[in-house]
Amino acid sequence: LLADALAEEATARTVADLGMGYTVWHDVASAGRGGPEDKLDHIVLGPSGLYGVLSEDFGGPVRIRRGELIGDGVAGAPIAQLVAGMRGIARAAGVRFSGAIVVLPDDDVATAIEEIGEVRGMPVAVASRSALATVLRRGVTGARSIGGNELFDVRTRLNQSVRFV
Repeated sequence: LLADALAEEATARTVADLGMGYTVWHDVASAGRGGPEDKLDHIVLGPSGLYGVLSEDFGGPVRIRRGELIGDGVAGAPIAQLVAGMRGIARAAGVRFSGAIVVLPDDDVATAIEEIGEVRGMPVAVASRSALATVLRRGVTGARSIGGNELFDVRTRLNQSVRFV
């Protein structure tokens, strides 16, 4: 639990430094049954798109196989849970997410940014903590960027429908 909380805090600090062009929601309840696994760690809205972000520290190296994280400390299917949570929030708010990003400690990933393609129709990237700002600024390959009035509309819809854990 402590490692998870520290990972979320480190991601929050990184996202806070992106500037005023980005809006961030932390610990957002998804449409699940209300357990700790039924939340999104972060939702980030910026010019490159709307992203659901999962911050984790599994305590060791992590690999990707068939669109999912595997490793000694990985339990369940974190990417599938992230995408499912994003879908629930998207339905409730009437918005479309551009992609999903999983943030891991720098030492736990082989490459700083690894785009793994689409998982259940959602572009997904795995990024090291130090590369997160770069991914959020440039976006994920295949992700739909948001601009102009749509950015303000999405922000308004999320502000009206987001529930915090």
